[in-house]
Amino acid sequence: MNFWNDPLKVAADWLSGVFVGWGMNAVFANVLVAFLGILMLITILMVVDIFLVWIERKVVARFQDRIGPNRLGPFGLIQPFADIIKLMIKEDTTPDGADKVVYNLAPMLSMMSVLILWAVVPLAPVMLGVDLNAGALFIIAAGSIGTLSIIMAGWSSNNKFSVIGAFRQVAVMVSFEIPMLAVLLIPTIFSGSMGMNTIIQSQNIWYVFLSPLAALIFLIAAIAGVGTRALRSC
Repeated sequence: MNFWNDPLKVAADWLSGVFVGWGMNAVFANVLVAFLGILMLITILMVVDIFLVWIERKVVARFQDRIGPNRLGPFGLIQPFADIIKLMIKEDTTPDGADKVVYNLAPMLSMMSVLILWAVVPLAPVMLGVDLNAGALFIIAAGSIGTLSIIMAGWSSNNKFSVIGAFRQVAVMVSFEIPMLAVLLIPTIFSGSMGMNTIIQSQNIWYVFLSPLAALIFLIAAIAGVGTRALRSC
């Protein structure tokens, strides 16, 4: 098999062969290779997210007539790493009377809703986790888990103000997500499929040029949704 045609398959077969050569069962070797692939993807996403957080804080600071991170490292580039250390050593508390299981499960679901999206997002024609024929529907369903996590966190905290805040935030998120999801139907109609890889491969002419208004609506709604959460966190 040509490496350039399917580099991930070649690398996975080679690594699996190495594990089998060390005496590991072939089934366990394939499971371990799949686990390592998922771990590598998550690691890359987390590293990229660190720098995207820095960019987000810089941009939001300009919105609010501030400078943003500028103390740790050149241009404040080390600030996200300091924030990670701060989050790791912060005291983990659960409010009195809260539903402990639901309360602690909410942030896990929020993080999961972002990570599992990448299971169907093609990084290249042959570099994707799963080529689902309903990939667009999967993205919609997975993204809704983040909204559910906010409701869970507010309701389970046993605090009426948290419940009100959670419902308000969910209302804002839904108001931006509705046009985003409606616009997703356009590339689905153009390509005749809900598979993400099929949608990408069918773009002889980029759909952003065929439907620029839909692309603009999606971009504005996406920025508004992310910006709302960013402004609340500042």
